[in-house]
Amino acid sequence: MKVYDQQFNQNEWFVVIVLIVTFFTISKLPRRFSKATTYTLVLMGIFIGMFADHTISIPPFDFYDVNDNSAYKVFDFFTYVMYGPFGYLFLYFYDYLQIKGLKIMLYIILWTSLSIFMEYIASSLGVFHYKRGYSLLFSIPIYLWIQSLVIVYYHLLKRKTSSL
Repeated sequence: MKVYDQQFNQNEWFVVIVLIVTFFTISKLPRRFSKATTYTLVLMGIFIGMFADHTISIPPFDFYDVNDNSAYKVFDFFTYVMYGPFGYLFLYFYDYLQIKGLKIMLYIILWTSLSIFMEYIASSLGVFHYKRGYSLLFSIPIYLWIQSLVIVYYHLLKRKTSSL
């Protein structure tokens, strides 16, 4: 097990601040979805983030470690919870702005840029520790693919429920 640090410092503060700011933002936005749909979208974001991260951050890929060491710790879970509000906000503004046609590609590219920026800050503060040649740029196709799938899921969910 590789240890990066053992103190509550900038990487943990980054996670705490992002969680507070993003959940506060969600609570202050006008309601757009039912409570059930809101919880579903937040949980979907957490699940997708955790699934994607665990797919490439554990063997055989093992491209990076999260937070203070290579073992899974409780604070790693809170790191994955950060993906929840971002997933919700991604679909909230998608629905609010009524994005259609080719603008969907522009919207996904814009959110991928935001995601890369947030990942850059997180990795700079010690949330992510890249290894085995992995770089931030490798995350771009992952964000593009996942955000495209999330929009497809949103439209499937919208067809199944009238609460969206």
